[in-house]
Amino acid sequence: MGILRRGYERFHDNPSSLRHATQMITSLTVAVVLLGALMMWVFDHGQYPTYGSALWFTLQTVTTVGYGDATPISTVGKTVAAVVMLTAIGLVTVVTARVTSTFIEAARVRTARANAEAASPETDPFTRLDSTLSTLVERLDQIESTLAERLDQIESTLAVNDATPSESRDSS
Repeated sequence: MGILRRGYERFHDNPSSLRHATQMITSLTVAVVLLGALMMWVFDHGQYPTYGSALWFTLQTVTTVGYGDATPISTVGKTVAAVVMLTAIGLVTVVTARVTSTFIEAARVRTARANAEAASPETDPFTRLDSTLSTLVERLDQIESTLAERLDQIESTLAVNDATPSESRDSS
């Protein structure tokens, strides 16, 4: 019963947690199946002569299979069967919700990724074109700057050569 109590406390602390709800309802279902089988065996012994046959009945009931090979006869047996049935409804509901939420979350993540990729600057052709043009403009600016420096060097060299007498140029 300690496991059941801990599960209830976790569920009570955070009831919106599907994981805690699943743990709680699964623990409760296992307890109801085992206790229900014991009660069926004790109170409807004619119908369930062994604990195994009583456990078989509660498992059939909780899984909603219900072969109908044995049904409770006594009032207590029918009450226990009703509790097992109601617990099974809770189990099936929570398990279904858990599976559904897993699929929904996976779809949400896929959609978010696809949206992020679609909005990504790397995938937008205009953004890529703009980036490429910016890079080309920067490179052209660098080339122009380098050419301007070289032109200044050439002009200053020519100016020095023009100012120097021609004899000193011939001797060198």
